[in-house]
Amino acid sequence: MTDRRKTGWILGAASVTMFTPLAMVLAGRRIAVFEHLGFESGSLASPLWWGLALIVAGAYVIYTMRAIPLVADMQREISWFKLLGIASAVVGGIVEEAIFRRWIMDTLASGGFPMIAQVAVSAVAFGLAHGLWALVGRDSRSALLAVVSTSLLGLSLAILYLAAGRNLGPCILAHVAINVVIEPWLMLSAVSGRWGRRTSAST
Repeated sequence: MTDRRKTGWILGAASVTMFTPLAMVLAGRRIAVFEHLGFESGSLASPLWWGLALIVAGAYVIYTMRAIPLVADMQREISWFKLLGIASAVVGGIVEEAIFRRWIMDTLASGGFPMIAQVAVSAVAFGLAHGLWALVGRDSRSALLAVVSTSLLGLSLAILYLAAGRNLGPCILAHVAINVVIEPWLMLSAVSGRWGRRTSAST
């Protein structure tokens, strides 16, 4: 099986798994963590926070493209593989923000933990979760870098969540925007274990 096909199966399985709770919500089941995501009329965050979300997304995309040249090299490809990455990006952005920002941070807040603890736990949990996919390529160094970089992203998103009055909309926007650009190439890099230029990666 090629690295691209393996990546497709991983992204497909992850998308189906993460879409399950969203499908339940769409079917009418109430799941509190997925209610009021910040896009409803009358509950939109200030334009300042939407703008900041785009800045966070842009900065992380630029970092990723510099750190992993394959991601930058593949931006012009339009294919079913890329469409799978976009689908995964949208679903993952919604579900992960609901879990790592709303559920973790609000649970800690209700338990009396200070904001700094909420931010720290959210960021570290986010980083550790994303470090797991880097281990697919059996590259511990890349996994460590993934943990550090995504923890910093998680830190930024956690602060944005608090700054926006615990409105999840800007965080979802930033997360989806990042994923739409870097997926499925980031996952392909992890699966192949090659982080360089397109010509050096198995596609």
